[in-house]
Amino acid sequence: MFPSATYVSRVGWIHLVVFGALLPALVVRNARRIADRKAPLPARMAHFQSSALTQVLFVTLSLVVALRGQRLALFPAGIPHPTRGLIAGVLAYAAAVAFMRPRWRTAVLRRARVVHLFMPENATERGWWLVVSVLAGVGEEITWRGVEAALLVPVTGSYALAAVLSALSFALAHAIQGWRSVAIILLFGLGFQAVVAASGCLYVAMAVHVAYDVTAGLTYGRLGRELGYVPDL
Repeated sequence: MFPSATYVSRVGWIHLVVFGALLPALVVRNARRIADRKAPLPARMAHFQSSALTQVLFVTLSLVVALRGQRLALFPAGIPHPTRGLIAGVLAYAAAVAFMRPRWRTAVLRRARVVHLFMPENATERGWWLVVSVLAGVGEEITWRGVEAALLVPVTGSYALAAVLSALSFALAHAIQGWRSVAIILLFGLGFQAVVAASGCLYVAMAVHVAYDVTAGLTYGRLGRELGYVPDL
């Protein structure tokens, strides 16, 4: 099992409040604005670039809290349990893609507005999507499966409850994708946490997360071209 914190420092509480409450609340508010068809969608490239910057800022905060405020051992020299970790990772990626592939197609067919933000259309956008995917896959695993979950263990007294609460805040922080997606992302968050527990580290979950995000964006782009996606901007 991945190491957890034995106490919560002052900066640890700041992390819990920011990523457990403030950030999800802000994203939920913005999700309502995106859902309002009277409000324009942001430009895709601008969204990719702002997302990349946001990920850098968030993971920097998480690393400062983990390494200086809490002394969490986030980065072991290797994978403590490589066989079961890799098996869990492959199964998680395969299950996530198999489950989501028909839903990606359905979202494109019904011209869902938010799909516009995750659909790179040319080489430049695909390059930026790769950057965002790597930053999100690495940064979000550090923030939610690493720091947030570890800090919640001494607060709740339970690794299982800490995993659920961390996955819930992770899902709400993605509410811009729609409320149906929040429930799915909650399950994904629990799945990523299971990969962390199986492998004993963040590395495998990071790889799965990056691979899934890259697959999702490239699939959305291909389906958009094939199905003639035109967003309601």
